[in-house]
Amino acid sequence: MGDVIAVALIGLVGGAASGLLGVGGGTLFVPAMVLILGKEQHLAQGVSLVVIIPTAISATLTNLRGGYVDVETAKWVTPLAIAFALAGGYVAGLLDGDTLSRIFGVVVLYVGTRTLFTTWRTIRRERAAERASA
Repeated sequence: MGDVIAVALIGLVGGAASGLLGVGGGTLFVPAMVLILGKEQHLAQGVSLVVIIPTAISATLTNLRGGYVDVETAKWVTPLAIAFALAGGYVAGLLDGDTLSRIFGVVVLYVGTRTLFTTWRTIRRERAAERASA
């Protein structure tokens, strides 16, 4: 019963984050499945990719309706993303779970840290601009 509740909470939080923030797949689902459910890294990533499909479709439709998708950019990025996803999936299959977990952790840590510092810098600039115009 505990696993059912944990899975439901992971789906709830991951789905909400996906729609609200554009994240969820790898960022939330994979660590939650590995750390909370005790799933192996390869399995967690595979499940996450399956889960991303419907959440990405629903969030994409919402963002398209809201005018938040640059379709021209998406036309260029999508084929490259598909090709490199295939290559990345192949390479991931060659790695053992521990190595894959370490790489995943480093990437998530880097992206999170970079996002945090970029956000702080933006907030400081906006506040400085507000003070200068007051």
